[in-house]
Amino acid sequence: MKKIVSLICLLLTAVAFSGIDDKVLRFSTPGPDRYADGSRVLDGECYALVWSPKGTAFAGFNADGTAVSANDRVVLAAPLAKDGKCRDAIFQVPAAEYAELEGGEWTVCLVDTRTANGVPAGAQDGKPLRVNRWGAVESGVKVEPASTRKLAATTSTSTPRLMSTASGGAQGARADTLSAVPASAKIPKITAIEVQDGEVWLTVADTEPYFSYAIISGAEPGVLKTDYYSETVDGEKDRKIAIGTLETIGRHFFKVTRVE
Repeated sequence: MKKIVSLICLLLTAVAFSGIDDKVLRFSTPGPDRYADGSRVLDGECYALVWSPKGTAFAGFNADGTAVSANDRVVLAAPLAKDGKCRDAIFQVPAAEYAELEGGEWTVCLVDTRTANGVPAGAQDGKPLRVNRWGAVESGVKVEPASTRKLAATTSTSTPRLMSTASGGAQGARADTLSAVPASAKIPKITAIEVQDGEVWLTVADTEPYFSYAIISGAEPGVLKTDYYSETVDGEKDRKIAIGTLETIGRHFFKVTRVE
């Protein structure tokens, strides 16, 4: 799919003009929007505009930022969060390209893209760089014609426009749905283990940059549980990573797993 959308992110004082037949989608959320743990969404976090065929609901995100269903489209994602909500944002869609999507279902999603250090990873080329969890804005996207509406502080024009507005529910949007594992994701492999000065260090290959990893451990291979002393480390493409934990009595078996 060629790039169909150019982002014009309005902060209420900006001006946007569309082509005579172009369509403009506009949305925001009132907030406060939150992550799954209840904390308020950070500035710079991502919101995504997604599309699904008529009569269907968006099936969700893979952890790499792609759509789970081949029928769905992640139209665009951008770091729009400010003060715990999605800023007023406008997406301009060329008319010819919008024709392919007309009649489908539009949804705005809050996306948790935080890395191991708690900072949002953001988006690249209109797609989230990673998706830990996500959540659809409850009221979805309302589509209506608005050929004479003003955009922010601008003077209204006669250009045909399609305006989309979305708002969170009374409690705000929440990114609480776990992303799916892409079919292409590699299984992490422990290639070396070192015990030194009361610490256990694992060298791990085949990790993915859109996952964070931690150690689970136990007394038996089949009974591994959360290791509360484990570091959380982001994966790296084509490079090995090191994850450490404390050496403890009774925990002699280790495995590296995705942090959910």
